[in-house]
Amino acid sequence: MIGASGVGKTTLVEALTPLLALPVIPELGRKLCLEMGYQYPGEIPDQELFKNQVLKAQIAEENHLGSFIADRSTLDAWVLWQRWNICQAMTYDSERYYNEARQQSTLYTDIIYIPPMFPPSDDGFRWTDPDYQKQIDRLVRMTLFDWQLLDRTLTLQSLAHQERLKEAQTWLENRL
Repeated sequence: MIGASGVGKTTLVEALTPLLALPVIPELGRKLCLEMGYQYPGEIPDQELFKNQVLKAQIAEENHLGSFIADRSTLDAWVLWQRWNICQAMTYDSERYYNEARQQSTLYTDIIYIPPMFPPSDDGFRWTDPDYQKQIDRLVRMTLFDWQLLDRTLTLQSLAHQERLKEAQTWLENRL
């Protein structure tokens, strides 16, 4: 599952999980943030360490499970890296991060992209600014294109939850 904050990824993952009988990888950034004792990623003093931990945890969990449904992926890790480092010059560390995330993405067989269709709700963790959501969405679309993943990607068109579920389920069944 990929998309900006608040587009409905978690809701769709929760609905697809019993239908697909696959293990779920939760949003690991949120999990790691809370495990570190912080409520919000912006509170974490060493942002670079946190971003690297999220990517490493995502790759490890994906490789461990093999088949899964994920509420975020290495695509998201790269997109968020770009956004959080938008004003910094490219570094060797950025290139390493890019290459690790991109390499892992070659293993993805099916990607479901959810574009923003409504304002994100405030859950006390994610940013809900509409401009931020638009920026993340642009970076998601650019990454899917740049990494040549569009042929493996469903772009959801439906707004209603049950229609999204049916759209995703039908697409996944037709891909088998």
